[in-house]
Amino acid sequence: MSEETPIKRRRGSRRARWLTRAGLGLGLALGVGYGLWGLYRASAGEPTASLEDRWHLGARVLDRDGALLRELPSEEGFRGRAVTIDDIGGRLVQATLTSEDSEFYRHDGVDPLAIARAMEQNVRHRKLISGASTVTQQLVKLLDGHARPASRGLADKLREMARAQNLEVVLDKEAILVAYMNRLPYGHGMMGPEAAARGYFGVGPADLSWAQAAALAVLPRAPSFLDPYDHLERVRLRQQALLRSLHAEGHLDAAALARALAEPLVLRPLERPFLAPHFVESLRKEGAIKPGEVTRTTLDHALQDDVEGLTRLHLAELSASGAHDAAVLVVDNDTGEVLTYVGSADFHDPAIAGQVDMIRALRQPGSTLKPFVFAAAFARGRSSSDVLPDVPTRFVERHGATYTPANFNRVFEGPISAREALAGSLNVPAVRLAAELDDGALLELLHQLGFASLDQEASHYGLALALGSGEVRLAELARAYVTLARGGERIPLRMVFRSGQKPGAAPEEALRVFTPEVAAQVSEVLSDPLARIRGLHGRGPFSLPYPAAVKTGTSSGYRDTWAVGYTRERTVAVWVGNADGKATAELTGASGAGQLFTEVMRRAMQDVEGRRPLWDPELLASAEVCPLSGKLAGPDCDEHVTRMFAHDHQPTESCDLHRRVTPVRTRSATVYRCDDDGRTRAAVFPAEYEEWLMSHAPEGDGPDLHGTLWLSRGLARDCEPRSQELATLKIESPALGSVFNLGARGGLDDQVVELRAALEGGAPPGPDGACVLSKETCVSEVEFVLDGEVVARSRWPFRAKVSIGPGDHEALARPVDRALAVRLAGAHFSVR
Repeated sequence: MSEETPIKRRRGSRRARWLTRAGLGLGLALGVGYGLWGLYRASAGEPTASLEDRWHLGARVLDRDGALLRELPSEEGFRGRAVTIDDIGGRLVQATLTSEDSEFYRHDGVDPLAIARAMEQNVRHRKLISGASTVTQQLVKLLDGHARPASRGLADKLREMARAQNLEVVLDKEAILVAYMNRLPYGHGMMGPEAAARGYFGVGPADLSWAQAAALAVLPRAPSFLDPYDHLERVRLRQQALLRSLHAEGHLDAAALARALAEPLVLRPLERPFLAPHFVESLRKEGAIKPGEVTRTTLDHALQDDVEGLTRLHLAELSASGAHDAAVLVVDNDTGEVLTYVGSADFHDPAIAGQVDMIRALRQPGSTLKPFVFAAAFARGRSSSDVLPDVPTRFVERHGATYTPANFNRVFEGPISAREALAGSLNVPAVRLAAELDDGALLELLHQLGFASLDQEASHYGLALALGSGEVRLAELARAYVTLARGGERIPLRMVFRSGQKPGAAPEEALRVFTPEVAAQVSEVLSDPLARIRGLHGRGPFSLPYPAAVKTGTSSGYRDTWAVGYTRERTVAVWVGNADGKATAELTGASGAGQLFTEVMRRAMQDVEGRRPLWDPELLASAEVCPLSGKLAGPDCDEHVTRMFAHDHQPTESCDLHRRVTPVRTRSATVYRCDDDGRTRAAVFPAEYEEWLMSHAPEGDGPDLHGTLWLSRGLARDCEPRSQELATLKIESPALGSVFNLGARGGLDDQVVELRAALEGGAPPGPDGACVLSKETCVSEVEFVLDGEVVARSRWPFRAKVSIGPGDHEALARPVDRALAVRLAGAHFSVR
C-alpha cells in the first residue's frame, strides 16, 4: 500500500469533520435564528384588535325602496361598507390575488421565494422593482395605518413580516382576504369592492365581468395614477396584462380572455347622490346612521323629489312678496313614517341660509295651535255650535297682568259659533276658551302632544299661548296634527326602519290624548270649507277633491306663514318665510303656505289607495240647530242648519236668543218687550254684547238677511231665557250601528230599506193625521234625510222605503213644519 492512502484518508476525515462542524454551526445558527425570530414574532404581536373594531367605513342611507340617498364618508374620507367573500364574488377575488399574491393559499404570511425573486430583480435593475409583500403583509400595513405603497426601513419590514405570520395563526385565509379587500382604496374615496364596483360600474362586486374585475384589481396599487376617469388607457394596459396572467395561470380560457380583452370599460358618471340633505343630516345628528352600516329610511324619494319641485315653483311665485324659503313635511298617519322632509328650498343656496333646517328650527306657530285649544274645550263638554262672544275683552292673567287680544284684521265679529271661530281663526274666542281651562292645563296638553320646545313655565306664555306666543318646530306641529288624524292617539314620527322592519309596520307606542269623539269634532270643523269662508274671505286655496282638515297660521310681523292639515291617510305641514326671520310683504298662512299645502297634499294622496273618511261616521250624529245660538231651533228662529255633535253632547235645549218682541216707545228711546204674540222677530243677546251691538247694530238692524233685530238685554224687557223639555223625533229603523248585508239577497237595485221615525215626549196626531191643539209638541208630517239629502216625506205613522247602495249612511227625520222645536236623533248604519 502506498503512503498516499493514509494522507488522503486524513484529508477526507478533516473535510468530513469540517463539514460536520459547518453543518452543526449552520443548524445551530438557524436554530438560534429561528428561536430569535420566534421571540421577535412574540414581541411583535398581531393587529387583530383593529379587526375587532367596527369597520371604519362610510355609511349608506337608502330611501324606503332602496334608492341611495347619500353615502357618508368615514372619518378618513372613505366611502364603502364591509362585505363577505360571497358578496365580493370569485372574479374580483381571483383577479386581486393574481395581481397581488398568487401564492396566497400556499404561504404562512411571508413568501420567501417572492422575497428572493424581488431581491434579485432589485439588485439586477439597481432600483425597487418589486416589494414582495404578501396580501397578509399588506393587510398588516393597512391595519397599522401605513400608507400604501410604503417606503420604510428594514426594521419596519421585519416587524411587518412577523405580524403577518402571527396574523395567519389566529385568522384563516378567507378572513384575511376579506379584511384585506374591504380595506383597499380604489380611488375617489371609495374603499372596498362594494363601493368600487357600484361607483365605477353600477353593479355589485359579485356581478362584475372579468374585464371589470381586472380593471378594479389594478387600481389599489396607485389610485391617483390609475384614475380611470383621467387615465383610462393606463388602466387598460394594466388590466390587459392582468387578464393575460389570469389566462396563463388557468383561470381564464382563451375564449374568455378574448371576450375580456375586447370588452370596453364603460364607466358610470362620477356622481355621489346628495338627496334629501336635511333629512340625512337630521338622522346623522340623532345618531341614527351607524358607520359601516346601511340605514334604510322611511323617505319616499319619488315623493320627495316632486315636493321639492313644487316648493321651488311656489317660491318663484312668492318671490315678489318677500318669502324666499319653505319647509315641508309629509307623514303617513297610519305608521308615523316620514315620507317627505324638505328642510329648505335649496340646501346649497347661502342667500337663503339653505343649510338651516326649518323643520327643526324654532318659530312662532301663529294660529296653528288653536285646534288644540278647541279640542280641550270639546273635551270639557262644549260643542262646535256653542256661541262664543268675539267682542273686545280684557282678560286678567293668573299672575295679575291683563291681556287684551284682538283679531288679525282688528275686527270683532260679535256672536260667533265655535266652529266659525276656529275655522275663521278668531283670537278672542280662542283666548276665552283657554281662560276656561285650569292653570297650566293648555301647556300640559301641548306637552302631551309632543311640543317639547315649549320648555318654559305656563306663566311665561300666559293666555297668549293659545295664539302661538311660544316657539315650536314644524316637526312638532306635524306630529300633533297626526294625533288629530288618528282620532286623538299620539304616535312617534318614524324616520328609519329597524333591522327586519318593513314599511307600513304598526307604531310600537301610542298615547291617547283626546277621545275619538273630540278629535272627530275638530276634524269636522277644520274640513268644512264653508266654515273657513269668514277667515279666508272665500274658499281660499284649499280646493281638494276629498275632505281634508286644514289650519293656517301667521306669526307676528308676517315673519312666518303656516298651513298644516290632514286626510285620514296623510298629514302635510308647510312653513313659508325666511330663515333669517325677515318679514314678508304681509303674507298670511293662506296666501303664503296655503297653495303649497294644497299642491303637496294632492301629490301625496296620489299614492293612497282606498281613501277612508276623515273620521269614523258613527262618532258623530247630526242635529238641526239655530245657526246663531247653536241650540235646537225654536219657533222664532229664521234658519235651521244641520250640525254634527258627539252623541253625548247633542243639544237638548231650544234657542233662547230668538224671541218675539213688541216695541215700546219712551221719551228717550224705543225699547222692546218680549211677547210671544209680538209681530217683530228679534235676537236678544246677553249684556256682554252691549258695547259691540252699539257699534255694529246701533239701530237694532242685525247682519242677517231676514231683518231680524239684534238687541242687548238692556233694550229688551221680560226676556228671561226660556227653558222647556223638547220632544225627540228619532229614527227607530234602521237601528243605530246596524249593518245590512244586502248583497247576499240579490241585486242591490232591487233592495230597499224601510225608514221609520217616532216622536218621543210629544203628542201624536189625531185619527185623521192632523194635529189638534195641545200644550205638547205635535208633528203631523216628517221628511226623511239620508246623507244630507231629503229622500222622502211621510205623514203619521212616519215610514218610507228607499233604495240604498253600499256604504256608510246617516238617516235623519225632521218635521216638515220647520218652526216646530224638537230634538232630532239620527242613526248611522252601513250597507255591505
